[in-house]
Amino acid sequence: MKFAADKKTGWAVGGDGTILRTRNGGFTWEEQDSLANTTLYSLFVKDKARLVVSGAGGVILTSNNGGAKWIRRATGTRDHLFCVTFAPQDPLKGWAVGSFGAIVQTIDGGVTWKLQPAITNAHLFSVAFGDATHGVAVGARGTILVTSDGGSSWKEQIGTTARTLTGVTFSSRTRAVVVGYAGTILDSNDSGKTWQNVESLTTTDLLSVFFKDDKVGWATGADGMVLTTANGGSIWLPVSVRTSPRLSSVHFADEFLGWAAGADGLILRTDDGGLSWRRLTEGGRDDLSQIFFIDTSRGWAVGSRGKILFSSSGGKSWTVRPSGTNTQLNGVDFIDEKQGWVVGDNGTILRTTNGGVTWAQLRVEATEDLLGVDFISPQKGWVVGARGIILQTNDGGQTWHFRRAETFNWLEDVRFIDEKQGVAVGSNGTILRTADGGESWKRVDQNLKEWLYAVAFSDLKRGYAVGARGLILRTDDGGVSWKDVESGLTTNLFAVGTWGRDEVVAAGDQGRIVSSKDAGLTWQMEPTITSSSLFSVANRGGASVWVAGRGGAILKRTEDVETVRIPVPGLPPMLKRNDPKLQSQNAETPLVVDDGDIPRAVPVLKKPARP
Repeated sequence: MKFAADKKTGWAVGGDGTILRTRNGGFTWEEQDSLANTTLYSLFVKDKARLVVSGAGGVILTSNNGGAKWIRRATGTRDHLFCVTFAPQDPLKGWAVGSFGAIVQTIDGGVTWKLQPAITNAHLFSVAFGDATHGVAVGARGTILVTSDGGSSWKEQIGTTARTLTGVTFSSRTRAVVVGYAGTILDSNDSGKTWQNVESLTTTDLLSVFFKDDKVGWATGADGMVLTTANGGSIWLPVSVRTSPRLSSVHFADEFLGWAAGADGLILRTDDGGLSWRRLTEGGRDDLSQIFFIDTSRGWAVGSRGKILFSSSGGKSWTVRPSGTNTQLNGVDFIDEKQGWVVGDNGTILRTTNGGVTWAQLRVEATEDLLGVDFISPQKGWVVGARGIILQTNDGGQTWHFRRAETFNWLEDVRFIDEKQGVAVGSNGTILRTADGGESWKRVDQNLKEWLYAVAFSDLKRGYAVGARGLILRTDDGGVSWKDVESGLTTNLFAVGTWGRDEVVAAGDQGRIVSSKDAGLTWQMEPTITSSSLFSVANRGGASVWVAGRGGAILKRTEDVETVRIPVPGLPPMLKRNDPKLQSQNAETPLVVDDGDIPRAVPVLKKPARP
């Protein structure tokens, strides 16, 4: 990610040939057609019109019109090019470095490139020049290459460090700063001939470094780490970004205005020199695995990194509840407004007796990922998860008992319709049913191989299960038998919720939400404002329907909408096995007061000038 000198025009690059441009300082972004379908790693912005991008497979793209048109340039290599740069004050001379020591050079602004003789097989991750002749490239195994003839020849500096070095920049014509893994910071005052270790006071991996002048600089890295210096790099002070995202790139326009980019499309902005950061994109938000409402006002949502959210306003605003864990949380269930349970990875089971204000972790011998939970009373509940695990409690979760299911398939969800009858669903078309309170389980043979993700019941007899490629099953006998009710979708459905006997809502990939008011005889597509995967549905009827999923998305139906019917194909869709829900993309969310995430950046509104 880089910005032009106007502080408004910038670009960001990423996977699948993605190039994004902003013309208002990052508050909005538009995608540009790069003509590439490979990962793009780096870019160099000369001005608002001219820029160069490097990527996997030796790709280099150039544009002379602000990215409206891109031209692919021959480089003479198929190695990945991780970084591209140009000489200060000389937009004709440039270099790109990459895998297995690859270095390519241009002397005509990026139109033609020449592959330089390799002097190392270590991957090179970053390159920078102090002037047209003096440059430094760094990479794996502590590799430092130095040139004093404009890149015609390179010399390796031996013995400085063995740690991976990820970023290099020049703060002046002769002073270079390098960052790397385990908090490594190196400093050179002679264009890279000699190096000194600088104490960073952190062991976090540092991934990027940027200096605006010879005094003020910044470094970013894993776990939300941002370091800043005001004395040329002798002393670095840490700033922590909320949610601890991995920040792989940093760029500043002046001593106050800067941007940082990270995983999953996350772009942040600071207006106070890096002391505080606000998000410009929805990338990097914690996914929400399940959402549950006890009534039309009070609800809870759980997800990645131990996230638990609570709403008392019907989802209009959410606040964070401390969970005491950083483990992925997968399921939540409340029996009343006070008593609730949450399950997650590595055998995690949490319980609250005060409406989720505080949570206590329950002891359980299981270490498997736990994916679904269902309680029918304050004492009696069941949990299912990986490798066919089924746990049962008769005392509110104080003790848990393993139940044999005769399967090692993943069990994604479980629902009981009374104290005796229950159904669990999972991978390879698994449907298990119990008629004795979970003491024993029998497989319902449906001749399915599709992954089933969720199950819900509207009464003692009628229930629904959803899964891969739009599969929706309905039972009218309490789960003894199931039939396919065609939805017209081919995208995965991850969640289902019922209200009354005939009303059902399902949600899944690409933000798709379908609903039926006639028990699945016909299905309608609901309008939505997100293309992100939706993993959970909470249905209290009418307008009280919530969905949650990828990137922290929480959506609520605004009204009992008129919908668009989905045409059902004449032949039944061919269903194939699909992988389980992926764990971490962008999403649009309604207003959240404080969900523990990075706050959203908002443009400063300026008063209009007087006439």
